[in-house]
Amino acid sequence: MNKTILSLFILLLLFQGVQAQATLSLTLDEMTIRDYVNLDDPDFELVSYGTLKNEGSEAVSIKWERVVIGLPEGWSVLVCDVNSCYEPIVYSNIADDIGMDAPVSLEPGETTNLDVHIRPNGISGAGEVRIDVSLADDPEDILISETYLFDALVSGSREFSKARLNVFPNPATDYLEVQGAPAAGRLVISNILGRQMRSYNLAPGSRYYLGGLPSGLYLASVVNQKGAILKTFRISKRAVRP
Repeated sequence: MNKTILSLFILLLLFQGVQAQATLSLTLDEMTIRDYVNLDDPDFELVSYGTLKNEGSEAVSIKWERVVIGLPEGWSVLVCDVNSCYEPIVYSNIADDIGMDAPVSLEPGETTNLDVHIRPNGISGAGEVRIDVSLADDPEDILISETYLFDALVSGSREFSKARLNVFPNPATDYLEVQGAPAAGRLVISNILGRQMRSYNLAPGSRYYLGGLPSGLYLASVVNQKGAILKTFRISKRAVRP
């Protein structure tokens, strides 16, 4: 009788362990990222924003792995999580062959960005990248996967590649201005990991308030009415001198 009870107890613990593993969600802001390649900007990127959430009741340590399903030759791809934005050579945050050991720790209810950045390098085409997620201590058991889709186009009129967009001043303190912006659209300020911090409606002659943002590096993206990123700038935010 005691052995039976012990066996049932062990089975219950194992069942709970399996249940605890199936507690992650990975959602993308958009299913397909489509934009015009800016041939004049070597830093032009297509970015697909993903959010990984620990839906369970226990803390977890996460491994992710990037799997290239298909990309045009000449494209480069990199992944950003809450710890860092990794260079294209980094295909996983835990990989002995490239010396990576940077698991993502998530408490119950916590999230991390899991974003995929594509650099078309002036080449049009379409591509797919899959992200597989597992627990760091059980990397062979894939808990959840998501496919990130990209479509890089070339405008026949070269409208976007010839746009003389600029942001100033850079470094900035309290305000930012946009030169050559479209009459309608948005200016989106994100941190260096790609998470949105501010969003403004574009208007000719307007200044955009940066006060309250901590000093550091940010990304300023000019977005048209259709949601396509026309250009992204790296800006430095500095504190106002007393």
